[in-house]
Amino acid sequence: MIFFHTLAYNLLLSLLLYYSLYINPRMWLHRMPPEVVAKVPPKTPAEKSLFRFWGSVTLLVMIGHPLLYVFLLPGVHIVSIIGALLMFFAGFTLWDTLILDLLLFASVTPPFIVIPGTEPQDYKNKRYHLVAGAKGLAISIFSAIILGSLVFIIRNLI
Repeated sequence: MIFFHTLAYNLLLSLLLYYSLYINPRMWLHRMPPEVVAKVPPKTPAEKSLFRFWGSVTLLVMIGHPLLYVFLLPGVHIVSIIGALLMFFAGFTLWDTLILDLLLFASVTPPFIVIPGTEPQDYKNKRYHLVAGAKGLAISIFSAIILGSLVFIIRNLI
């Protein structure tokens, strides 16, 4: 059952991220390869505001969906809670790195993500995406352990 939830979660987050890139890829400038950042001016206040909105929505789904799932799990064993959160968080980090970043972003490079003033080859830095993915995986594991422990404590208090 968790497999289908994580698949739906990955697809929903993918749609959110790529739709926001379609709206304005510059709002994610802080998450672009250095080759891209070096060629364009810094984000405008409007782009920062747009990112605050899309970043908040994405973060809400990214954290909210898994937390709701584990709160509704029938058992309250800490291992099952942390394990479920690891499936969501680490699973999405791997999906994001391998599918969204390395395959779509760095290999295919859809035209709508290419910021004016840059070229498709500026997005091909696979090492950048792998390093970012490794950092994200460490954060995902840490987050799953901390949030899973908090959920376990809260569920046992209720």
